[in-house]
Amino acid sequence: MNTDNTTAIDLLDTAREVLLDTLLPTLDKAHHYECRMIARAMAVAARQIARGADAERIEAGAVAALLDDQQATTADARARLAGLIRSGAFDHPDERQQRLLEALLRINRARLAITSPKAVRNER
Repeated sequence: MNTDNTTAIDLLDTAREVLLDTLLPTLDKAHHYECRMIARAMAVAARQIARGADAERIEAGAVAALLDDQQATTADARARLAGLIRSGAFDHPDERQQRLLEALLRINRARLAITSPKAVRNER
């Protein structure tokens, strides 16, 4: 992670702390939900900055390995994989299907670590 990202994460963390510790207690209870929702969005943004590139690398590597194509862009490989899934190429319970399921699990765990880290905390 570069210094600019660290600074952005620090800014988001500090702003979130002020929002929750200083502003939230002064708000009417009717606005607490919205305040917490904003704080959660700030936390997700900070995790996206910190881990987003890793999640993208995990997806790119997993999809490229499934397709045995290291040259395609992630978007093209994703579209090609989606087409193969829709066409039934992975419908038979075999090694290829198992590789797909493992790849999808890795991709989704990496994404959940950003959006909902509690969902994957106990699975590691």
